[in-house]
Amino acid sequence: MNIGLGVMLIFVAIIFTLSGLFLYKRKKKIISNILLFAGAIALTIINLLLTGIYDPYANHIR
Repeated sequence: MNIGLGVMLIFVAIIFTLSGLFLYKRKKKIISNILLFAGAIALTIINLLLTGIYDPYANHIR
């Protein structure tokens, strides 16, 4: 389950990052910074999901 969620989130991170870079070239700094930050957060979450450190489907708290 984690691998599937991580793979689906990769496409979202790529879209955020590429659109942030595209807008950075167009001199729209605030929007591009927000999109690049969202892409970085998505990449961090992908790392946690694919390595198995974070497992949203496990019942940790009972």
